[in-house]
Amino acid sequence: MIISILLSHGWKKISRSISFDKEVTTAIFLGLISLMIVGYSLALGFALNGIITKSLQQADSISFLNGILIYYFCFEFLMRYFMQGLPVLDVQPYLHLPIRRSVMVHYLLAKSLVHIMNSFVLLLFTPFALTVITQKYGAFVGWSWLLTLWLLSIAMHYVVILFKKKLDDTTWGVLALVAIISLFSAADYYGWFKLSSISLAVFSWALVGYYLFLAIFTLTLILYWVNFQFFLSALYPEELSLKRDTTLPGHQDIAFLKNFGSIGEWINLEVKLILRNKRPRTILFLSALFLLYGLIFYTKEIYLEEQSWILFFVGIFTTGIFTINYGQFLFSWQGSHFDFIVTRPVSVREFIESKYWLLSTVIMVCFLLSIPYVYFGWKILFINAAMALYNVGVNTIVIMNMAMWKPKKIDLKKGATFNYEGVGAAQWLMGFPLMVGPYLFYLPFGMAGYRTMGLLSIALMGVIGIVLRPYLLNLTANRLLKLKYSIAAGFRKE
Repeated sequence: MIISILLSHGWKKISRSISFDKEVTTAIFLGLISLMIVGYSLALGFALNGIITKSLQQADSISFLNGILIYYFCFEFLMRYFMQGLPVLDVQPYLHLPIRRSVMVHYLLAKSLVHIMNSFVLLLFTPFALTVITQKYGAFVGWSWLLTLWLLSIAMHYVVILFKKKLDDTTWGVLALVAIISLFSAADYYGWFKLSSISLAVFSWALVGYYLFLAIFTLTLILYWVNFQFFLSALYPEELSLKRDTTLPGHQDIAFLKNFGSIGEWINLEVKLILRNKRPRTILFLSALFLLYGLIFYTKEIYLEEQSWILFFVGIFTTGIFTINYGQFLFSWQGSHFDFIVTRPVSVREFIESKYWLLSTVIMVCFLLSIPYVYFGWKILFINAAMALYNVGVNTIVIMNMAMWKPKKIDLKKGATFNYEGVGAAQWLMGFPLMVGPYLFYLPFGMAGYRTMGLLSIALMGVIGIVLRPYLLNLTANRLLKLKYSIAAGFRKE
């Protein structure tokens, strides 16, 4: 009875929302994507044995698959981290009613299981389990092996919930995640220990008895209980008020920015906006991870010699990924309080300059962090330096002006996964001039065989942009003065 009431209230909250039509459209789009993923997963599941035995030429497909399952679950954890949301329920209206808090927590945790990620294991491995494993070991072993994998996936579901609730908002949590992944990757690459051997030994237990199944089942129950206790302890009014009134650690004012006057105050506000909200914070963390993007290209000789022009793209991407991803929504982030900015007696010039310095600072930090790539050759350092100068001098000005092209408001309370708020035609087109621009200055020299001169021309354009910064920022500020009321009106309509 209580569960049906909660479901009914959830549906009414969605159907009576002023953005119901937009949410339905988004749900249909995501549903089509989910159906496509389901179809591809089923197709891969039925073809899995053939791929292993014929394409990969492995005689024992069962042992081979057991050996790589650990890699699958590592990949699934990363996918869950970006795709899986947290169970949410507005509990305050129910706290004074005769509804047991434990019932609401059980409802939350059970509702969270309705997610496409929890079906991947069944879609991928059911055909393999019911044909190959059942044929060799019998139906009981086939089902036991399959259910063991599914329970492990469910256990991972609850691990991700705990991680996001306890550690995702902390720098240490993200660093721990990156450190663990890096450790296992390095161990497997350098041969300290083989993950495939560990995976084969563990999952082979599922073929000789039900002990692994019972162990994973117990682990899943323990994780469910831990989640249950965690959410239950947070449902009391004093806990809710405490969370609402407590300042998040590490999100206070950055003191030294106050020395830069109004510009520093604007930068301080924007930094807090990034750190306190999921979607912009995710962009910041992904920008740090994409610093490793160069390893795809720098380790291959062909890109260092014959096709070095491709490294321009890598340099723009490595040093400017934050500027591209964050800058395209530069005014959308502040859509909910843009009216406040417009009505304040503040300098639009200083407002624009603060955004310029924020983007430029991140570009230079990314360049400094990319300096260790000099290990692969001095050419990479020079290319990244030229691209960083171009990003600071040209791309920052370009992205700030393009961000004024009919921006759409973004709800900062929502997560980053499958969130297309603020995305319009402009966002799809912004990346092209930012990426193609350097090649326009390089091609005349590169086609004539003067590659070094082409690279210097890109760096020179960046330096010219930096020198002309006051004039370019004045033009940008004047443009915002003309458009600010239409931008604010557009935000109010959404």
